[in-house]
Amino acid sequence: MKAARRFFWAAVFCILYLGPLAMAAFAHASLTTSEPADAAVLPEGPPAITLQFSEPVTPLVARLIHPNGKADILLDDGGKGTTVTYRLPTGLEHGTHILSWRVTSSDGHPIGGGQIFSVGAPSAAGASVGAQSDLPVLVGLWAERLLLMLGLIFGAGSVTFSTFARLNLRPAAHHTVSALIALGLLASPALIGFQGLDALGETFPGLARSQVWSAGLWSTAYGHATMLAAAALLLALIAHHSGARTRQWLSTAALLTAGAAFASAGHAATAQPRFLTTPAVFLHTLSVIAWIGALIPLADVIGRHDGTTGGTLRRFSSAISAVVLALVVTGLFLAMVQLNHISALWTTQYGLVLLTKLGLVALLLLLAAVNRYRLTEGAIAGETLSLRHLKRSILAEMVIAIAILAVLGLWRFTPPPRAILDSTLPLAIITAQKDGLSARLTLRPALVGPVTVEIDNLQLDGKTFEPMSISLDLEKPAYGIGPFTHVAIKGGEGHYTAGGFFLPIDGFWIVRATVLVSDFRSVILTDIFDVRKLAANGNSFPPSAVNSQ
Repeated sequence: MKAARRFFWAAVFCILYLGPLAMAAFAHASLTTSEPADAAVLPEGPPAITLQFSEPVTPLVARLIHPNGKADILLDDGGKGTTVTYRLPTGLEHGTHILSWRVTSSDGHPIGGGQIFSVGAPSAAGASVGAQSDLPVLVGLWAERLLLMLGLIFGAGSVTFSTFARLNLRPAAHHTVSALIALGLLASPALIGFQGLDALGETFPGLARSQVWSAGLWSTAYGHATMLAAAALLLALIAHHSGARTRQWLSTAALLTAGAAFASAGHAATAQPRFLTTPAVFLHTLSVIAWIGALIPLADVIGRHDGTTGGTLRRFSSAISAVVLALVVTGLFLAMVQLNHISALWTTQYGLVLLTKLGLVALLLLLAAVNRYRLTEGAIAGETLSLRHLKRSILAEMVIAIAILAVLGLWRFTPPPRAILDSTLPLAIITAQKDGLSARLTLRPALVGPVTVEIDNLQLDGKTFEPMSISLDLEKPAYGIGPFTHVAIKGGEGHYTAGGFFLPIDGFWIVRATVLVSDFRSVILTDIFDVRKLAANGNSFPPSAVNSQ
């Protein structure tokens, strides 16, 4: 026992005291100084830019991005020491230039960074180099989300309804539900990949890169929501093929998990006040699943001749009023939160999508009213004509419901009016958390050109705290730009600001906040800012706030 205790304390000593020394010995190289200095304003273009590192490096690639968006590949001086010099083109135009570099440190790991300098005066705004998401990526993102929603609402919803209605679906309906759930499960990983492409501004071939999948899964709240949705589908699939005893528990878990998936991401779920909007989205989702998820089992029941039709229709008819009421109330509340004012219905893209959805929902409610007050009683009585018309009406409801889900997918690309600031300088606001640390980061303004990053609302394990230091990085790896690094300076109470950033192009930029909690612990918060072009009239359509869970 004594020998074991000695070994234990010796191991603790090595970890606490020798560990930091070992990490220092094998640390990556870091940039120490540059000439000209980062963010320098020069009367004329320098002939070269020199980077000084903490240890020897080997240059990989360097790009100089001009104020007009043009990029040049720069040649280094061929050295392999601690200093790397890049010769710059002659006759550099006035404005802000960005050097994005990558080198290999002595331990073999590549590192990258960025420097900016301005000739004459800083640029008012950078130049866009084109759209950050091409059409195939946007279509793929919309299509995979639609398939996932079909699996959740029609597939998992059918399982939930048939479970609590104590129905055993006939083989054709049973196989259809299984296929819908399987389709949703197959769409889940594909959706994560397309989310990564959209986040990094990559094109379709970028799916071969692991960074794209990592961004799609971890960089935004949509990755977590997709994983929750896949879990709900898996629970529903198991319940669909289970016995009656475990089926109710699994169906309930699937229903609640599906609600949590929708309530964990998206414009509505992250709107303020969240203590009202998040539960409203959760309840709205459950209402949709309860109504639309009942359509396939009801269509199956109407085609039977075993005496179960009347009882099932009667129970559904008595319960659906409360479901529709919850659906309408939560939907109207969320619409009011998102719109802010009625004119946004016809003056914004979000409002036009909402108008289309409301039109389809009104048609769906009209069909539901016809079913309830004109066809249901006759169908319960066994009238052949009423049964036939009711089945057709239910099939029409399914088609309209699919159209509604297809329209809803467009909201993924349209910020809500509540996010449109009255100011001509929009902001991008995200909330990130990891390992018990949470913080709010603000990009000001969320436009190409000079920007600052602010960080506040810092909490550790639910309590406000002051970090030892904060370092902020902005990077666009898909274009080989950055990372640009600046230390955040403390301003007011719990408020830190890092200036000196310059973003040359629009689209999605990865932000990393390295928070030094103590001498022995640091936490890196990672998320994505959405940066927009500067419109010709001086107004920019601002990005939506993304909340990273």
